[in-house]
Amino acid sequence: MKSIQEQLRVSWSYSAGPGALIWQFMFTGRGDLVGQKRFPARRQAFFFSLDTESGRPFLDNYLLTDSENSVAEAEGWFTGFETTSRDLVYCHLYQQHSPEHQGIWAFDSRSGDVVWSRRDLIFAANLEHEFLAYRLSSFAGFPERHFMLVDPMSGKELRHLGTESLSVNEIRAQLVPEEERQQVILPEFVSDGMVAEHLALQRAGVSDRVRCECLVLGEFTVAALHEEGDRPGLWNSRIMVWRDDRLVYTDLMEEGVDKPGLNNYLIRGVRLYYIKNKEQLLCVVLS
Repeated sequence: MKSIQEQLRVSWSYSAGPGALIWQFMFTGRGDLVGQKRFPARRQAFFFSLDTESGRPFLDNYLLTDSENSVAEAEGWFTGFETTSRDLVYCHLYQQHSPEHQGIWAFDSRSGDVVWSRRDLIFAANLEHEFLAYRLSSFAGFPERHFMLVDPMSGKELRHLGTESLSVNEIRAQLVPEEERQQVILPEFVSDGMVAEHLALQRAGVSDRVRCECLVLGEFTVAALHEEGDRPGLWNSRIMVWRDDRLVYTDLMEEGVDKPGLNNYLIRGVRLYYIKNKEQLLCVVLS
């Protein structure tokens, strides 16, 4: 029997509100957690930012607005994240009747102040001290992308690169993946055959038919297990944490849903973050 001292506990939790979906979250360079929550029934999307030490919100129910007219951009719905820098969060709108992104908006993760915006540009990549962006045009009826480097702090153009070229391809080849840049560890999907082979999962008596996302951080093994419930076609998802071969934390993430809750957890530093019932974000310190 494990002692209470061996068990991990929830450090803090954030509730997005009834009917919300926590859609995205990422981290700024100074360590703030920034996220987007969406309310499908109301067709509204808001941003929030949290102190990762305490879970205290810096911003909540933040709506990206037109600074001149004080109206919600993209009907308060068609918005999303691009990337982050030390203090700023970068968002986009969507082109009309298209999944393609449009524009770049930069706001401070704590104050919500919009530092700059460019409706004419489309974000392509975060190069740390520069952004790769492009402007759309057409030639003889065919679309063209004109690339440039942009200052992340001001939105000003630093250098024009022209259309698709060798220099643009060289820049793309040197990109650091966003998860690596934000210092997060994402789980990997584990195939059925590998689940039974994993010592921690095997000792827990996990069936080799369970779908599993797993990652290892030092002495900790974290897994999200997705299995069909009592009713065919409905899934239950549970997160489990082992320290070596001892189960030290478990929680039911979702129950009786038509799709397993994939990609709903990650680790940054010594903190495990996961989404529960779509509308709650929890933090567990792995120590």
